[in-house]
Amino acid sequence: MCWVCNPFCGKCKPPLRIIRCPVCNAHNFANWKICKKCGAVLPERTAVMCSYSGLPCVNPCDKHKISPKDGVQKPCKWNTPPKSPPDTPLSEP
Repeated sequence: MCWVCNPFCGKCKPPLRIIRCPVCNAHNFANWKICKKCGAVLPERTAVMCSYSGLPCVNPCDKHKISPKDGVQKPCKWNTPPKSPPDTPLSEP
């Protein structure tokens, strides 16, 4: 992990699975259930719709913000599908 950049940028390959604590705003790894700083219960990550692949992704890389130049959506090797049912609402990128 790059300690000088924003861990949410998605440019690390593979993208880091980081979640922010809603209580103290500390960065935690997504597989942790309790915040390392304040001990609060961490929420589940929400999926975003990837503009590059057209698939929902829980851990988007930087490609999720842009569409392919030729206009044809392509599969992304970093795609992390959500564990929840597909009818769960997605957040926008």
